Parts: sequence; structure tokens; C-alpha cells
Amino acid sequence: MSLLYVRTAKTASSTVNDWMGRDYSLNVTHNIKFLNHGSNEKLIRRAIEEGWYFFTTVRNPFTRAISQWQESIKSLWLNKDTSFEEYFDWNYLKINEHCHTHNCTLTEYLKPYLGDIKRIIKIENLDNELRTMEQEFNISERRIGFFNKANYRTRFDYQSFYTDKRIELVLDKYSIDFDTFQYSKNVVDILYG
Repeated sequence: MSLLYVRTAKTASSTVNDWMGRDYSLNVTHNIKFLNHGSNEKLIRRAIEEGWYFFTTVRNPFTRAISQWQESIKSLWLNKDTSFEEYFDWNYLKINEHCHTHNCTLTEYLKPYLGDIKRIIKIENLDNELRTMEQEFNISERRIGFFNKANYRTRFDYQSFYTDKRIELVLDKYSIDFDTFQYSKNVVDILYG
């Protein structure tokens, strides 16, 4: 059976892309474009017609928001002095599609095909999920390389970082992701890896 990794931004997608390797039965969308545009749309249409197994990765909105903010500064979409609070006032829609896909909610990005996705992997359990998929799909064990290692893998002090105001900003913007992917809305419950 062919697999399709619906690649999402700021969710260990470089790691999963590397894990997939160059196997002809393992396919990947591009997270710099929307799923219903161009080559992504053609690939997904083919995958649906041929009955491929769709999977994706998601991330706790509390950790993803920090990663999105940092990536936006690193990518020069935002000034290097932009605060976390200012990030939430920024209109990323005016930059370009790549910026949009990396700063929108996961639910918004996946929405056109969310019902087609058979497995949603929370990156907080990435190692176990990929090993399980290797067994289920008879894939030889592969290296899990952890590219672009981010806060979900380090001991970041989220409880000190997250003031009441910052929590409110994340809960407001990512409300749909908390609900869709069943993440706790309590910052204390973040898994530290």
C-alpha cells in the first residue's frame, strides 16, 4: 500500500520527510503550498483515487506557537525584535503562501482533506508512532533523525514563558487546533519529551 504523508509546518515534518526516504511507495506533500493548490492537489487527487493511506503530524499549539513566532523571525518575515505578543497582531496573510502555511492553524491547513487522513501523529509521541507504522506497513526500521530540533524536544520552561496574556493569545488563535487534535488547554500539561 502506498502512504501519503500530508506534511504540515512546524510539526517535525523535516524529520518525518527524512524518515520516509526515497521509497517509491512513500509520498509527501509540500508544506510551502496549500493542499488544494498545484502539485499538492494533483498528488492528493491521485492518492484518493488509488486508495493510499494518509497520515500527518500535529503539535501542541503552545509549543507550535513559539516555533512559528521564532521561524517567522528567522525567515525574515518579522523583525528580529518582534515580541511574542506582537506576533499575534501580525497579518501573515499579506506576505506569501509559504508564510501563510507556516503560520496558520493546522486545522485550517488540513481542512480540505482532514477527513481523508487515517492517522494523526502527535509529535510528542513521534518515535513510537513511526516505529508502529514501520511494523504495520512492513517498512524496514529507519533512522529518525530529528531535523530542526525544536522546543518540543528540549526542556523549555513553558510555565515561566506563558503569562496569562500569552496563554489567552494562544487559546484564542488555536482554539480549533486544541479541539480538533484533543490537546489540553492547560499549559502545565505540555509534554516535555
